[in-house]
Order: sequence, then structure tokens, then C-alpha cells
Amino acid sequence: MSNPRQAAIAISCLPLCGLLLALAGCAAERGAILPSDPRDYSDASFLEVPGDEYFWLQPPPAGSHAVTPGEEQVPKEGMWLKAGWINVESQCFRPRKAKQSDYPIFPEYADLSPVYIEPGRRYLLACDDYVVGKFSLIETGRLQ
Repeated sequence: MSNPRQAAIAISCLPLCGLLLALAGCAAERGAILPSDPRDYSDASFLEVPGDEYFWLQPPPAGSHAVTPGEEQVPKEGMWLKAGWINVESQCFRPRKAKQSDYPIFPEYADLSPVYIEPGRRYLLACDDYVVGKFSLIETGRLQ
């Protein structure tokens, strides 16, 4: 850049570019399934499910060419997760409050849906009462 004004504008944009890159890195934070004793993790959260609903979790791959991790079913007693994005597969086939005639056959819906887990929280993952294939991640409190 031979023009000093163009060089000054380019240099003044560097902090903004750095901020955008940092935010993009935060948005891509990968969640993970933790061992049953998460004391070594400052960003752990706890996830529970209702006793009659079934969910599987799958951390996203580490990169575009990485092997996709396997799915793990959420046990009835709950599980510990590392904060970040994690994929959820549900079996929300029959909404509790919908009429049986609304869903005579299983409709198509996304196999995996991403959710974001915040650190230090307790969550409940539950099927929607009215819509098939829909679920909610409900924050139920903070970890003590």
C-alpha cells in the first residue's frame, strides 16, 4: 500500500479483525462428555433427562477431516458435560399432549441438533409436549 491513508485504515481494522476471529473461535467451542468425576474441569455442567425419554449425545468432530466421535446415550441418572457445542439425537416420537391422530406415522426430522452447554449449570433435556421431534434444553440452576 503506497497510500499512507489506506495503510492507516488497514492498521486500524486489525483490532476489529482480531475480535471477530476471537468470537468465531468462541462460537466453535466443542463440548465433550466427561467422566463421572468432573473435579478436574472448571467448565463442567450436569445434564439430566426425564425417566421415560431417550437422548443420545455426540461431540462434534475436532476438525473438518477428523473422525466423528460416537454417540453416547444419556443415562437416567444424568451425565457430566464440558461446556460448548454438542449434538443431540432424540426419540421424541409421540408428544404427550398431542392427539394420537396428529402423528399416525413417524415424521422425518433432523437426526442431530446442536445445543450449547454453558459452564457451571444444571440442565434438563426434555421432549416437547406438542411437537414431534422437538426438544428443549432447560437450565434448571447453577452447580454449587
